[in-house]
Amino acid sequence: MSRRPAVAIALLTIAAVGVAPATAATKPKHKPIKGSYSVTLIPDPTQDATQEAKPGASCAKVIPGSYDDHPFKVPAAGKLTVSLDAPSSMPTTPVGPDWDLWIFDSSGQLVDASHGATAQEETTDKFKKATALVFEVCNLTGDTKGTVTYTFTYA
Repeated sequence: MSRRPAVAIALLTIAAVGVAPATAATKPKHKPIKGSYSVTLIPDPTQDATQEAKPGASCAKVIPGSYDDHPFKVPAAGKLTVSLDAPSSMPTTPVGPDWDLWIFDSSGQLVDASHGATAQEETTDKFKKATALVFEVCNLTGDTKGTVTYTFTYA
């Protein structure tokens, strides 16, 4: 065998060996985590009436059955979007229909909130590691049914 074919075979073998481990080491992508749940909550206009909605606050929790706390575990670094939708048969007025969405960590610290004067709220947050959360939803002046949906996308 001449020297040229031997060198070519050797280079091809080195290239093939060099590519195989890199391909094998590629981590599979995680699929996004998606979910939803329904809530049935009676209105508690206390928060709207007393203007209690301020940074770090949460649902007024004056009337039992007007709020819901739902635990959620962020599994790793990534982005979490949480949406609240509470369609209403009521006409839109300056005081409603109004629902609020609050996101807290396991120590009760506010992570994010959406508390505009509507029945549709949404938050989007990035996380650097696994984190235990609580989604808190309250009905201030809306109809009784709402749906919370969430999507977590790995970083």
